[in-house]
Amino acid sequence: MLSVFLACDDLYAAARFFTGGLGWRLEFQTPPDSGDPLACVSLGGAQVMLGTAEERWLPAASRLHRGAGVTVYVTLSADEDIEGVWRRHDAAGVTTSELTERPWGVLAFDAELEGYRFLIAGPGKSGE
Repeated sequence: MLSVFLACDDLYAAARFFTGGLGWRLEFQTPPDSGDPLACVSLGGAQVMLGTAEERWLPAASRLHRGAGVTVYVTLSADEDIEGVWRRHDAAGVTTSELTERPWGVLAFDAELEGYRFLIAGPGKSGE
């Protein structure tokens, strides 16, 4: 299993945005005063770790290029409503493309969350 860590300026606010506005699920978060700030959110079977943007994880020189060259690909199962997921993300103003059937047979849309690119996909019209 592979999990990504995303460096966030305020990981607790980011976790609230993912879960409150976008319908992601909060798997866990450490208490803000724990000394080990971390949260985990999930959509479908994909889990994304939200970490701190401290200098050791996200150097100042890299901040303008956060997430450059990386797209987090989230695959939803057939029982999840990709259109509903897209509507929530679009209403929050984070989508960067329409929900469309992609050449490889999935319905998908692009979004930018916390400065990172996501491709969220579900089964295409043929059920693949």
